[in-house]
Amino acid sequence: MGTVKVVEEKGSFRLVERQGRFAVVEARGGQVYDVHAEDGEREGRPDGDAGVDAVARWTGEQEARALLGELAARGDQLARRIW
Repeated sequence: MGTVKVVEEKGSFRLVERQGRFAVVEARGGQVYDVHAEDGEREGRPDGDAGVDAVARWTGEQEARALLGELAARGDQLARRIW
């Protein structure tokens, strides 16, 4: 399997690609996290190819880019409310 490539980053969110598949993960403190956790609890994995594979939900590019935009917008809105 090929190497995971970071296509774009917005804040702590990364759009990643591997062999034509795309996913969005969150990267913080040397760990990567699934952005789809339903219960709010997310287990981090070491940042790297194996960690991304463990948490990524691979999809098409358009869907992944839309998710990245949505997550980045939510983060911006939260930051504005906090400050």
